[in-house]
Amino acid sequence: MAQNERDNQDSKSPADGNNNRMSERRNRFSLWIYLIVFLALLANFFIFLNGEEQNAIEFSKFRDHVEKGYVEEVVIIGDTRIEGLYTEQAVNERKVETVDRGNQDFLGSGGDDPGRRFVSNKSKEDNISELLNENGVLFSYKTENNWFGGVLTWVFPLIIIVALWMFLIRRMNPGSQVLNIGKNKAVLFDAMGDHTITFKDVAGLDEAKDEVVEIVDFLKNPKRFTRLGGKLPKGVLLVGPPGTGKTLLAKAVAGEAGTPFFSLSGSDFVEMFVGVGAARVRDLFRQAKEKAPCIIFIDEIDAIGRSRGRGMMMGANDERENTLNQILVEMDGFNTDKGVIIMAATNRPDVLDSALLRPGRFDRQIMIDKPDRRERAEIFKVHTRNLVISQDVDMHVLASQTPGFAGAEIANVCNEAAILAARLDKDGIEMVDFESAIDRVIGGLEKKNKLISPEEREIVAYHEAGHAITGWFLKHSDPVVKVSIVPRGLAALGYAQYLPEERYLYTKEALIDRMTMAMGGRVAEEIVFGRITTGAQNDLERITKMAYAMVVDYGMSERVGHISFNLSNRVEESPMFDKPYSDETARVIDEEVKVIIDDVRVRARELLTEKREKLNEMAEALLKKEVLGPKDLVEILGDRPYGEYVSVNGQSNDPSSPASMEGV
Repeated sequence: MAQNERDNQDSKSPADGNNNRMSERRNRFSLWIYLIVFLALLANFFIFLNGEEQNAIEFSKFRDHVEKGYVEEVVIIGDTRIEGLYTEQAVNERKVETVDRGNQDFLGSGGDDPGRRFVSNKSKEDNISELLNENGVLFSYKTENNWFGGVLTWVFPLIIIVALWMFLIRRMNPGSQVLNIGKNKAVLFDAMGDHTITFKDVAGLDEAKDEVVEIVDFLKNPKRFTRLGGKLPKGVLLVGPPGTGKTLLAKAVAGEAGTPFFSLSGSDFVEMFVGVGAARVRDLFRQAKEKAPCIIFIDEIDAIGRSRGRGMMMGANDERENTLNQILVEMDGFNTDKGVIIMAATNRPDVLDSALLRPGRFDRQIMIDKPDRRERAEIFKVHTRNLVISQDVDMHVLASQTPGFAGAEIANVCNEAAILAARLDKDGIEMVDFESAIDRVIGGLEKKNKLISPEEREIVAYHEAGHAITGWFLKHSDPVVKVSIVPRGLAALGYAQYLPEERYLYTKEALIDRMTMAMGGRVAEEIVFGRITTGAQNDLERITKMAYAMVVDYGMSERVGHISFNLSNRVEESPMFDKPYSDETARVIDEEVKVIIDDVRVRARELLTEKREKLNEMAEALLKKEVLGPKDLVEILGDRPYGEYVSVNGQSNDPSSPASMEGV
């Protein structure tokens, strides 16, 4: 496997950080300015709206004041409004109510005393001029044309509110603007940056690197391959389990070739709006052509590349299918000699559409599998380059103790070991720290404070001893390297750790031995205590799955016959039934599975009855020490009679599948 993937963005220089901070301060200052202006206009709006009604009186009261001689002068504005001044005598004798209007001027000639001002309303039918003439009140007419005040009062605040709303929306999510919804979300990595990833940063992918070296040559010197009429490959599909370094290998290809690298995931194309995914695909390929030669890397392409027409309702519109169709068109549309190569990664190649995988689109499929022991040692060296490790740390021993680990898991082991060593204030990371980190990654967090009764603790000890003894003395079982009754993980009260051997084909006898080893814990409880517990649930689940696989998938039952009913690989087909066999065949399958499991239980009981003294001795050692290592197992059980034992020095057959655990 490869080194853990780095962040999508290169680390920025201090100058860039200062510029970003200054930009953030300017944006924050602008936001406060907008808020202050908005609040000021809002306050002015309410003051202007409500202030004119402070000295307002009804027309009936205005008529009464005129008749009593309290009014000195009146200005009639349009057909609905009256502004006037009370006499000084009426104000001084407090025969009328007044409110100080500040420095606002009266529209008439006597505006030097704003405290005498009042306003009133009138209707078109009122003959106010006769009333004023009869009572000797001076009056004049004025036409109101203050349209700017109306605009300022109503339109301008509305514009400010809309502008402020748009500003806040952009600040909250800059990428959600309606006008930019069709833009692709690809992150462009500049190959000339300070943190370029090359093949030196990738360990454990020698075969895969050999496959992509030619891609680098294509990008560096495309004319070398096109001068004879050949064409550059359009697509390279990286297939492998999670954590094996697919994305990192694509970055290394871009770093070695010195070309721009567009990186995005399949889910970046999917949107709730129809047609957005296809628009983003077009925009991505347009940018790629401008940057050519370059690499487009689509991670988890199965998010949009699933087989079309599956799981859709009639008449429904699937945005993912539209996006996939656009990708297919673009991969066939642009010129291959432009130097634009598409790389994609997935761990689900079985669900991809056949049109996407055909030659001419993804011409090459590179399998990136989990590393072997030699490659794991190289990965440990990469991940420990920046760690302070002690001299007793042997990378080859660590590689032998981590079979089936991917690069991400090895990186996690190194990080956990560094944390454990720092927690104990050590000057360097020791071998014991790495071993504890491996146990933590495999079995989960150790729970020393979990309260377990003495009776349950004894049951767990015999259960794990049963697993260890059956695995030790069976020919085709995996070698045991550690047995523990320390609680780990979510519910495991103990575990027995095995190192699976490198094996690609399993005989019927090998599967029976593995099932017997898994049954050893339950049988040990029956022999010693005469009763069973719920601790074997996980073991029984694995046994049942293996038994059904023998009968249904591998054709290892004489009664059912050499038939395989496995449907897991029939992706392109849509079978009408879940089970392609009759009810009678299903009954026979169930009977055969029960016979296999019963035989396995009998074998485990015979073996543990024969080794009863070893069972008691190992259980007592577990109750005393809680953890038994390889040396303790050899002292109690003797040399393993079958196969080569995987010892702590790492000199053994190289296992390739993950380190398994039988636990309660």
